[in-house]
Amino acid sequence: MVFRDLQSGFAQEGEQRHLFRMETDIRSAARTPVRMLHVFPSFNFGGQQARFAALCGGLGRGFDHHVVCLDRQKGASSLIPQAVKVTHYDFNMRKSKLLSFTNIAGFKKLFTQIQPDILCTYNWGSLEAVLANHLSSNIPHIHFEDGFGADETPDKQLPRRVLARRLLLKRSKVVVPSETLEHVAHKRWSLREENILRIENGVDYERFQRSPVAQNRELHVGAVGALRPEKNFARLIETFLQADQSKKAKLMIVGEGPERDALSALIKRYDAAGLISLPGQSDTPEDYYATFDIFALSSDTEQAPLTVMEAMAAGLPIAATNVGDVASMVSTENRSFITPLGDDDAFVLALSHLIQNPDARATLGAANRKKAKAAFDLSTMIEKHRLLYLAMAAR
Repeated sequence: MVFRDLQSGFAQEGEQRHLFRMETDIRSAARTPVRMLHVFPSFNFGGQQARFAALCGGLGRGFDHHVVCLDRQKGASSLIPQAVKVTHYDFNMRKSKLLSFTNIAGFKKLFTQIQPDILCTYNWGSLEAVLANHLSSNIPHIHFEDGFGADETPDKQLPRRVLARRLLLKRSKVVVPSETLEHVAHKRWSLREENILRIENGVDYERFQRSPVAQNRELHVGAVGALRPEKNFARLIETFLQADQSKKAKLMIVGEGPERDALSALIKRYDAAGLISLPGQSDTPEDYYATFDIFALSSDTEQAPLTVMEAMAAGLPIAATNVGDVASMVSTENRSFITPLGDDDAFVLALSHLIQNPDARATLGAANRKKAKAAFDLSTMIEKHRLLYLAMAAR
């Protein structure tokens, strides 16, 4: 009943006032601070980790966060505000197709040690923790699904993973950021509609209101994201080189990940080191957005990427593959530059047009900034999560 009230409350007018009233009703039933155990497949840089860091800062002292990263990669810890205490745990994760009794026993021991009020799991790689919870502790559980790796898309799902999600998440609350994933969770995984909650991501709009760098400089096409296969930055490199035959622009791909060596080799093969750079990961992406003239996204799969929201808040035009909710996220004026996935010629044309037309860049950038301010409010995202956590803890 409480979860159904949350869904209806998120959808109606006067949202902030409604959230506040519901929080007041629920808070007295939940102990504070609410002790939360978050199980991440990885805590390296990514949109999911950036959102978690923003939530930690916004939720305040009423929540006690305990984080397990299953690959022991904790690079995104630097994103968490210094004033927020987050306890990290190492976990000796054994690789398995789904079930490892050693992993199950390890999670059960962790549950006993931490005694969480809420278990939060993230994406496919954390589902063994869900199974361990079913077999032992029965902690109120929220699963966050933000998208897929290179081996899955919304339309191409591995049957064994569909079945595992259907069975393991049947009694859980499932939070998704996009309409696409909401549809997948309900129609493909056969989860009950009342157990699925879509909470749109949000960004700190003011953080990205930076003065552009000085005029009379080189034109910059920029991208921000983990260097992983599903981001397909190889497509962006090849598209950029075709779109800018006159070599008037430069491409910068900000991020770190396992594809760095392959991308560096591709840049070398095209003899493009003077045009394309890989500066690495940054805790202050707003510094880079301020140097970009165009933002590009070349992914094979996305849902509601934070980087698109950040680029829009920074007032940038966007050329992107049509994945997830990207087409509906950008301003109406920008939608013709969101091209069909697989139609790389259309992607080349979209990027080329933006490189050649400063008036189009200015018009689309202004429209995107306006849309970002209206649609991607960070405080609303934080309050929706706060209310959900308190409702689950009250159970």
